Amino acid sequence: MDTPGRPGPPQPPLGSDEELRQRLSLLAPAHTMRGLFFNSVLEVVRNLADQTAVQRCLAASGETKFQDLASYPTGTFLRMLYTAGHVLSGKFGSFEGALRPLGSRTMMKFLASAAGKALQGVAEDDPQRLIANIPLVHKMVLMGGDCTVKSLGSNRSLLVIERISTPAAFIEGALQMTLEAARVRGVRVTSRQTGSLDAEFEVSWT
Repeated sequence: MDTPGRPGPPQPPLGSDEELRQRLSLLAPAHTMRGLFFNSVLEVVRNLADQTAVQRCLAASGETKFQDLASYPTGTFLRMLYTAGHVLSGKFGSFEGALRPLGSRTMMKFLASAAGKALQGVAEDDPQRLIANIPLVHKMVLMGGDCTVKSLGSNRSLLVIERISTPAAFIEGALQMTLEAARVRGVRVTSRQTGSLDAEFEVSWT
């Protein structure tokens, strides 16, 4: 983690090979993700691009297929996600611009899973309760990193993720979809990078 109060070294451009290498170097070897997220990204690429683009993503991951409930190294996911982001950057204006819909559409598939349905069931039309349960889901589907939530009022919460695996824009899209799928109105998600792999996400609604 970067030292509070001191500016860190200049960061390479988001989406560059150097930035990806830096992110991969900071991930713990034990950091893993469920195959569901890999398959979700591939499905998004298939729907928005073509099968050739899907094969590029698989080639970047070094795998040929993923099992939804199996766990795979997060580094493998990042290599695939970055390739997907570049493949779709023309459609969404930039690499970062592509990450938000990738996060949103990936979350759509997760919300259709047993864990995603359980999250929505616990919420009971209460956005605060929905967000409060995100750290629990985080532990179910990811190995590595810490996720905490703090309420900032009746319609605002702060989600803090330390040792975050993906760029913040991807998680912004995922959080936006999580609340919109629960029919929460006026959802707004903003993020602030607090360290090389740490970020805060402020979520508000009307």
